[in-house]
Amino acid sequence: MKNYMDLDEQDADILKELGNIGTGNAVTSLSQMMNHSLEIDTPSLKIIKYQEIAGILQREEEIQTGIMVEIHGELQGIFLFLLDEAFTFSVLNTILGEKERQLMYLEDIEKSLICELGNIMCGSYIRALSQLLNLEIDVDVPNLCIDMGGAILNIPLSHFLVYSDELLLIQNVFHMGSCSFMGHIVFLPEMKSLRAIIGTLRE
Repeated sequence: MKNYMDLDEQDADILKELGNIGTGNAVTSLSQMMNHSLEIDTPSLKIIKYQEIAGILQREEEIQTGIMVEIHGELQGIFLFLLDEAFTFSVLNTILGEKERQLMYLEDIEKSLICELGNIMCGSYIRALSQLLNLEIDVDVPNLCIDMGGAILNIPLSHFLVYSDELLLIQNVFHMGSCSFMGHIVFLPEMKSLRAIIGTLRE
């Protein structure tokens, strides 16, 4: 297997289940942090070319919150959570109270809260993968970036395009009360790590 497009249907199902388990753990942790019920639809997994990402995200020029974490050890790569503006505001309003906010001009306490959100979501996701795969995974401190979705994506893609021009995109729909929000997880494992994931779960 040289790139993501070599994955067969069984491999894709394995990765989809990883997305389901990891996202479920992350959402459970977020619900506890917010003390608010949060549900999620079954994630959809897409293996796409870099050039197609704009069409998938649809609103690449919309301001979004990006939480990126690099992982090392027996599994290496990058996770990038993209949360839309409405979802980010809902989290802030639920925990800090409602007020008029602009995503590009958040106060320090609001940025700290989002960073903590990233720690919880990324940590929960990666712990689930580590336990499921029985692999030792080291995690860097998450980096927060608030920018247009397309600009945020350029950060990890500029590194991983060296290995492949494809990426794994996990699309999530979150439900909080009567509101629904779209979120994306871009998972970019290095090919050696991707082969390790598939090999472990096929045993």
